[in-house]
Amino acid sequence: MISKFLLLLTVLALCLMVVQGSPIKVPSTPTTRSNTNDKETRNDRLSNAQRIARGLPLKTPERLYDPTRVNPLKARAS
Repeated sequence: MISKFLLLLTVLALCLMVVQGSPIKVPSTPTTRSNTNDKETRNDRLSNAQRIARGLPLKTPERLYDPTRVNPLKARAS
């Protein structure tokens, strides 16, 4: 009985030494996504009017005005 207990204790001690001796290597750059915050939230889908009503800041434009652009955007119905 005592010899089985000592054997179990020795195996557990060896396992702990192995676990403590080899740290987990974490890659420095993520391989799947460049940005972890790429996920779109509910607040990102709101219109600017809805954002103002909820007290949130306005969304930034996706494309800023460029006066040197050859084909400016045409007016269209919303």
